[in-house]
Formats: sequence, C-alpha cells, structure tokens
Amino acid sequence: MYIGYTLVGPVAERLEEKFKHFKAIYVKAGFEYPFRVYLANMLLFTIISIPIIFILFTLIHLYLIRLNLFFSIIASLPITIASTLIIFSLLLYYPVYKRYSRKTKIDASLPFTIAYMASLASAGLGVERIIERSVFVEENKEISRELALLYKDFKVLGFDTAIAIERAASRAPSTHLNVFFAGLKDTFITSGDLKSYTLFTAKRLISDKMTSLRGIINSLALIAEVYVTMIVAAPLMFIIMLTVMSLLGGGFFGLPPVLVIYLLIMIVIPASAVAILVVIDGILSKV
Repeated sequence: MYIGYTLVGPVAERLEEKFKHFKAIYVKAGFEYPFRVYLANMLLFTIISIPIIFILFTLIHLYLIRLNLFFSIIASLPITIASTLIIFSLLLYYPVYKRYSRKTKIDASLPFTIAYMASLASAGLGVERIIERSVFVEENKEISRELALLYKDFKVLGFDTAIAIERAASRAPSTHLNVFFAGLKDTFITSGDLKSYTLFTAKRLISDKMTSLRGIINSLALIAEVYVTMIVAAPLMFIIMLTVMSLLGGGFFGLPPVLVIYLLIMIVIPASAVAILVVIDGILSKV
C-alpha cells in the first residue's frame, strides 16, 4: 500500500494542499491510511496505466484496424489521454462513493443506536460509559467504527471528552451523526442532561425514518406500475404488432420484424428488467 508513497511521495505531498476538499471527503470515507498515501498510489496507478493503454490501442489499430504505425500512434494518443483522465477521475471519485455508502449504512441504523443510548442515559450513565457500552453492542459496523474511534480518543489518546466528541463530529460521514455528536458535545458542556437530549434525538430520527419509509413505499408502488407497463404490457403489444407486420410483409425502420422481436426479447426486456432491479436496490439500500 505504501509503494506508491515511496516512489511519488514528494509529488503527492505537494498536491495534497490543492486537494483540501477531497481530503475532507477522504477522512469521512473511513480509509485506514493517510490521504497522501492514497494520493500517491492514485498518481502511480495513473502513470503506470498511460503506457499500457497507449501500447494496447496502438496494437489494436495496427493489427485489427490495419492502420500503419504512424496513424496508429496518432489515433492512440487521444484515446490514451481520455482513458487516463477517466481513470484519474474514477480514483478521485472513489472516496466520494465510499463516504456516501457509509452515510447510507449509518443513517439506516442510527435511530436505534441513539434509542439504546437514551436507555443507558436514563440509567444515569455518563458519556464515556454510554459510548463504551454502545461500542460493544452495536451491530452496524460503520456506527461501531465511529463510536470506537471516539472511545479511543478519550480513553487511549487522552483527549478531553468535549474535544473527542468534536473530533468525532468532524469525521462523521453522516449529517445526522454529525449533528448528534455536535449536540452531544453542547449538552455535555452545558446542562449535562443526556437523557432528555438522547430521547429527543431518538424520537426525531425515528419519526424521520417513518416518513422516509412511507416515501420508499410510494416509490416502490410507482416502480411496480412502471415494471408492469414496460416489462409485461409494452413488449406483448410490440410483439403482436410486429408479428402482424411480418405476416403483411412490412418492416420496422427498415429492419425485419422478426429481427426486432428477437432484439426485444433478448436485449431490451432483460436490460429494462436489470435497470429496474438496480433502481429498486438503490431505494432499498436506504432502509
């Protein structure tokens, strides 16, 4: 993992200042190694990919498209540049995707975690004890990781409790978790009434989750109607229409109706079904 930093570490350190915004996203994405190491690996992978892509497309132009060497090189240059930019952009975007993935997982279980904290606060436990117990019983890996880091800050690294909570809020990928930690810090400093704060937050988040679930149900009902229309009714109608056209000797945009039926059955319907499944998976991942 540190090979890239060993080779292009100085360059990565100079670029780190220019990627401040991505560094903040990277911290919330939950990577184990520093941002400069990831940046160095990203640069190294991009640099290595340039000659590989260039040679590959040059060979394709030479032996498959049958261009001469000069035109093969000229044709491969823009493809290499475009491919390199795409690879660099994808590597740069990956922490954004991972942060969003962690945010979704945290938001799905956070109301129940805070409800458990409220029960501990009702028993008279302090902040440190609440966090300690929550770390051991939390099943959501992302929430458990954030709580474990918070516990480590004030138990191992010796940070003041308020400062440790502030650090936890700054690295939380979820807005709800960030707001909860910020409020927990303010409550700890001022009134110290953890029971009222955690109960209020748990009730609000559970209410928001119920509203979100109602929206998801409505979305799924709409998708079900789209599925019946696109995957069941529309293909049947097109197949019947194309079959009639085939019997009458007609065509469909210059294509034989039988070929269009095959394309509809073999490509269009499966692709539409996969697209709908992806949409449903994206919606249900928020539950």
